[in-house]
Amino acid sequence: MTDENRQPGDSGGTMPSAEQVLGGPQIAIVLPPTADGASFKAWQHHLTFACSAELVTPSEAPAFHASTSLYMLDRFILSLSTSSHANHLVRTAKDAARTGVDHVNISLHLEGSYEGRCGSRAFHARPGDVSFIDFGLPFDFETAPYRTLALTVPRSAMPEALRQRAIHGLVPDAKLPATRLLSQLMRDVYAALPGLTLGQGIAAASAIVELAIAASQGEHGPREELTPADLDLFSRAQMHIERSLGDFGLTVTSLTRKLAATRGALYRAFGEHGGVQAYISERRLQRCYEVINGDDRSSETLSAIAFSYGFRSEAHFSRVFKERFGMAPRELRAVARQRGVDMLPPTVIGVAPDSVQRLGR
Repeated sequence: MTDENRQPGDSGGTMPSAEQVLGGPQIAIVLPPTADGASFKAWQHHLTFACSAELVTPSEAPAFHASTSLYMLDRFILSLSTSSHANHLVRTAKDAARTGVDHVNISLHLEGSYEGRCGSRAFHARPGDVSFIDFGLPFDFETAPYRTLALTVPRSAMPEALRQRAIHGLVPDAKLPATRLLSQLMRDVYAALPGLTLGQGIAAASAIVELAIAASQGEHGPREELTPADLDLFSRAQMHIERSLGDFGLTVTSLTRKLAATRGALYRAFGEHGGVQAYISERRLQRCYEVINGDDRSSETLSAIAFSYGFRSEAHFSRVFKERFGMAPRELRAVARQRGVDMLPPTVIGVAPDSVQRLGR
């Protein structure tokens, strides 16, 4: 190494390169008001992977504006989202099957309140509150115009101490020291992220999760929809199903064997999702939609795509696909090729781009 290339303090040996700081969010979405209400439609599509969204006052669509900034921290996502108008947000058990997303949001409500139900638990979060929302379970609530900071935690990354609690819809007392500390930590971490490295950001997100355990202690009761064991079984089964959609041998029997579970436990875990086989069929249809809607496998025949996701008959695939999405596979491919659909949000409620579905997994 020549003198002109040597760094200060370099004795001539090889120096490890410093990890770059994040600098800013990896994903930023800004939706300004539009006279035709297009920004709210785009917002609806942005939320498709998580829930359905409607304006509480539909006539306000032209004035609607929103934003989201996301930091991707390995398996965690820390995001700041805003919405200018009141929303009605709903996630059903069928939505969980359609989207394949299974995570928990730890949210700090900076502005605006949320009110409704999370499962059978009444849910009311005010500015300054921290809340827990489990996306493996249904919810139905309205929001005021809001500004919310949220840490998205995949169930597989949740510590056992948090996973075993009935936290869906939990809003710990904001006056408790652990809750105040959690609130301040979330603010501080988000503010510091631009100057942190990815490794430091991951460590900071992990610290939020650990502190959330303390904040949730003493504030939970028995799970009302599914037991922790059921929810854990569903999560493990869901991950195995996602990896095995092209396996013709993917059945209830193979799942019980793979997961060391009884049929009764598996049926109970998938009870709110229409059953095990219905869930598998829905996920296969979803993946076929995403592939046909994109262009990375545009040279493949529709039958080859269907076969790769466990459909044995093209005729059967075409029929159930049209029943589910309102158009035949060949019609979707024609539309996708005509308008470069990869650059547009999905047009079918319940279908999220696979890259979004995998966020945090």
